[in-house]
Amino acid sequence: MKTLTAMNRLSLTATRLTLVAVGTCGTVTAAQAVELITNGGFETGNFTGWTVSRQPGSNSPQGFFAASGNTTPLSGFLTVGPAGGSFYAVSDQTGPGAYSLTQTFTVPGAASSVVLSFRQFVNDWSGVGPIVNPAGLDFNAFPNQHARVDILRAGSNPFSTAPADVLGNFYLGNDPRASNPNPYTAYNFDITSLVGGGGSFILRFAEVDNQGFFNQGVDNVSINFTPATSTVPEPSSVLGLLGLGTLGVISSVKRFRK
Repeated sequence: MKTLTAMNRLSLTATRLTLVAVGTCGTVTAAQAVELITNGGFETGNFTGWTVSRQPGSNSPQGFFAASGNTTPLSGFLTVGPAGGSFYAVSDQTGPGAYSLTQTFTVPGAASSVVLSFRQFVNDWSGVGPIVNPAGLDFNAFPNQHARVDILRAGSNPFSTAPADVLGNFYLGNDPRASNPNPYTAYNFDITSLVGGGGSFILRFAEVDNQGFFNQGVDNVSINFTPATSTVPEPSSVLGLLGLGTLGVISSVKRFRK
C-alpha cells in the first residue's frame, strides 16, 4: 500500500513537471511601449522638455513659440492652430534668421521597434521656396528658405547639417504656397534601424528663412519605444526538461521496488 501511495506521488510529480515545461513553452513576456518624448503636445503652454535655439545674429524674440489660436505671435499670419489640445509650436519672425526646436531623448535598451510620429505644417509666404542652400541652416547664405526634421547624434550643434551628425532626415522643404495656411500632415517613421540599439539622440525641428515670412508648425510629437521581447525556450529545450523529469521519476520507482 505504501508503495502504491509513493507511486501516486511520483506520478503527480511527473505531471507537474510536464505542465511546467509546457507552460514555459507557451509563455511570452508582453512588451510594453514607452513614450520617450516629454511634452510632445506642448500642452504645458511652454517648451518644458524642449530647447529653443537661434542662430547667432537672428533677431530676438523671433524663433519658435508655444502658441494657441490660429495666428502667429509676431507676424500675425494665419495658421490652422493646434492639431489637438490648446497649444502647438510654431516659428515666426520679423526678419531673416534660423531657428531650431530640439529634444534629447534616450532609448533605454535594445528595441523591437522605435517609431517617430508628428504632425506638421510649413507655410512659406515668400512664394519662392523651397530653397535648400548647401550651407544648411544658415540664414547668412543667400538664398535660403526651408524647413527640416532630423535625428541627430547626441551632442550635435542644433544647426549642424553635417553627415556625421545627421542620422536621418524626415522632412526637407516647405508645403505648397497656394495652400497657405496649410493643414497638418501626419508623419510616421520607423527609426528602429537608427536608434534601436539604445543610447541618447536629438530630435530636431528647424527652419531657415531669408526670403520672406516662414511658419513651421509642429504638434503631437511622439517617439514610441517597444523593448525587445524576452527569449522563448525552443521546443528541444522543453523536451529536455520533460526527459529529465521522466528519468527522475523512473529512477525513484526503481528505488522503491528494491
